[in-house]
Amino acid sequence: MSKKQVMLTTFLLVCVVFVIGVITGNYWNSGQTQVSKILKQSELDTESFIVEQELFESFETNCALAEKRLGTLSEELWKLGKILGGQDAEEQLGEENYNFLKRKFHLTQIRTYILDKKLQSDCGSKTNIILYYYKKGDQASEQQGKILDELVTQHDIHIFALEYRYSKELEFLEDYYEIKDAPTLVINFQHVLHGNIPKDQIIPLLHG
Repeated sequence: MSKKQVMLTTFLLVCVVFVIGVITGNYWNSGQTQVSKILKQSELDTESFIVEQELFESFETNCALAEKRLGTLSEELWKLGKILGGQDAEEQLGEENYNFLKRKFHLTQIRTYILDKKLQSDCGSKTNIILYYYKKGDQASEQQGKILDELVTQHDIHIFALEYRYSKELEFLEDYYEIKDAPTLVINFQHVLHGNIPKDQIIPLLHG
């Protein structure tokens, strides 16, 4: 092989490696961008809702609008949780970025959970609220998640899924409900159920 052919072959190999790197980078970045975009939108929706409630405190609270807004926000968070809970999510996003996004996601869920509590107190909302603590890679938690997925299609429920003992700044809510293991459910802010709970034990605790 001539020197020119060697140089050409080397150049082509470098180009191929570069293109593969760009494609791979774009694929990973697209996953990261999607999660970041949804999370930022959820945070904006939460902030918007808080400002909206502060405004209504000076006038008359629009309970129907508040309930609709929180329903949309909870649905967005549930979908985002499915993305972050994917088996390849950490690999696609990178460990550091994944951990940061997941902590922000959990905090946004907790803020929305608190807003749901305020809605029930102020407006007598009958939307069912379930706080669901799970362990990653745990069979009992996976089974509980499937039961909750089924219940969501049959009842008016907002579900907030939090990974148990994920980070220190999130443990205050676990301590408040005295949660010592997962899976654990907190149904409508008062019923704390430990272990894998079947559907027929959850339904009687729901509104309506």
